[in-house]
Amino acid sequence: MKKFVFGFLCFCFFVLPAFSFTLKGGVTYTVESARKEAFANVEYSLPKSIIDANRIDPNFEDNKVLIKNGISETGDRYIGYFDDGGYGIVYKKNLFNEYYYNKNGILEAIGKRTSTKFPTKCYKYDTNGQLITIILYVDQNNSYTFSPDGQLTSHWINNIGYDKNGKIIGRCYK
Repeated sequence: MKKFVFGFLCFCFFVLPAFSFTLKGGVTYTVESARKEAFANVEYSLPKSIIDANRIDPNFEDNKVLIKNGISETGDRYIGYFDDGGYGIVYKKNLFNEYYYNKNGILEAIGKRTSTKFPTKCYKYDTNGQLITIILYVDQNNSYTFSPDGQLTSHWINNIGYDKNGKIIGRCYK
């Protein structure tokens, strides 16, 4: 589960280990207000057809080479990669879908973003289509991650993730 959280967060944006963050215009999120926003209109499942169509990375061999060479963007996609060899892909033709694969190119999760502008939410689903994580991206450097039952699981700034007690729980790369 932590791998999914790290993957998603690392791939898209990096965030802050505090309990609130003020944006331009004076918008402030606390853990509670972030939770409320994250769970507004939540979708708890993903259609199986989306999962089945992406079970194997169609560009696995190319992506392996790109990751080995530290390349995070091509003409058609963005790539984020993690210490365990797993990686995430966002295709430029559809910035709302995120695909997370293990080091062998097998699908582990799919993220569905609600917008390409901040603040935005992303719902992350396992390969059975069940919701596993909800992320509220406050901005490019700040996000809150929640379990489906509403528990805060992490708060990120840049490439460092913190638990609810402020302890570092992970780092990621893009």
